Amino acid sequence: MNRDSKKMAAQPELLKDLELFRHLSDEEHVALSAICRLLFLPKKSRLVESGEMFDHVFVMTSGLLRWYFDSDEGTENNIFLTSEKEHAIIIGIPEFYDEQRKTKYNIEAVMDTQLLLFQKDAFEELAFQYRGIYQFYIKSLKITIDALRNRTEQLCSQSPNTRYETFLKNRSFITRNASRKHIANFLGITPNSLSRLTARLHKKTHQKK
Repeated sequence: MNRDSKKMAAQPELLKDLELFRHLSDEEHVALSAICRLLFLPKKSRLVESGEMFDHVFVMTSGLLRWYFDSDEGTENNIFLTSEKEHAIIIGIPEFYDEQRKTKYNIEAVMDTQLLLFQKDAFEELAFQYRGIYQFYIKSLKITIDALRNRTEQLCSQSPNTRYETFLKNRSFITRNASRKHIANFLGITPNSLSRLTARLHKKTHQKK
């Protein structure tokens, strides 16, 4: 974790103020806050680097993260772009599904970002004890699975033009705050191709007026 990041204990009142946790009882808020740490990541700092052990799940309260790894050729592959506007609940690194704690991903703050960190084993233990936390955990898993499904379907069945138009429509916060280089890589196209798609879309929009 980047040395510039700041981590502190979270109070029950913080969880109560978040829409995601308002369905929890007072007892559940206290139990969850006891294992929660508030983490601030400055822009361009990393939550985790490739090859590191990472044993936390987290919730994004503000900001934007990009998940990427380096190919065998040394190029970056932006696999996920996640923000509090579109995907606040994160269940952790993909390797957790294979019961691994070491990740190949780099997770970097695209802008100043704030997270709630929960140690994975402690979080799952509370999910077995409290119904509200269990429901939150299941909801998190469903959102993660749905995000992976959408990402797979778009890359397999949509043209670059359709992927870009869908991205602009559904992910306006990321469009405004992520670099064009990262967006192009996420969409599986080159920055030059993204520029051509942008110009073509702008021309089409202008002709309709």
